[in-house]
Amino acid sequence: MTRTLLAATLLALGLAQPALALEGTLDRSHTQAEFVVLHMQLDKVHGQIPLQSGTATLGPDNLPTALTAVFDVAAVTSQNDRRDQDLRDNYFEVAQFPTITFVERSIKGTPDAFSLTGDLTIHGVTKSVVLAGKIDGVATINGKKHVAFTGTTTIDRRDYGMTLVKFIDNQLFVGYPVTINFEAGVAER
Repeated sequence: MTRTLLAATLLALGLAQPALALEGTLDRSHTQAEFVVLHMQLDKVHGQIPLQSGTATLGPDNLPTALTAVFDVAAVTSQNDRRDQDLRDNYFEVAQFPTITFVERSIKGTPDAFSLTGDLTIHGVTKSVVLAGKIDGVATINGKKHVAFTGTTTIDRRDYGMTLVKFIDNQLFVGYPVTINFEAGVAER
């Protein structure tokens, strides 16, 4: 009887152990930052900034408990070569500030709706932002776990030292609020 009780207790303790965190790498082909900004107070311009490098630690509920992402601003594309060069030279100033980084500080919520707080560095300025996010999918492929999630936030570009103001026909050329959408794919190492 004592052995049975001891075995049951050890089994219960083993089952009560928290699940181990999963260490992963952000997949460059499935991770990017997209910005959306109002152009000429008329229409929205979308641009993509590809991932340069990134890592993530996922908790037992697949939420990122540690996330670092570096984006390559020199490779920004908005599907317009002239605009892309203007963005690189005059707004992002990539010769001096070639990357955008995000480093997670905390997370709250569930896989269906979470708030990810982190430090966003753009144009050499770091500010705390909160991304509203959700897990888009989880799969095991070739024996390795993959998790996809999205998040969004809106910033004022002036807060990051991007203060260039151009007017054409009394219309602000590029708006101040910028929505940033992150798409991330994490692959188990």
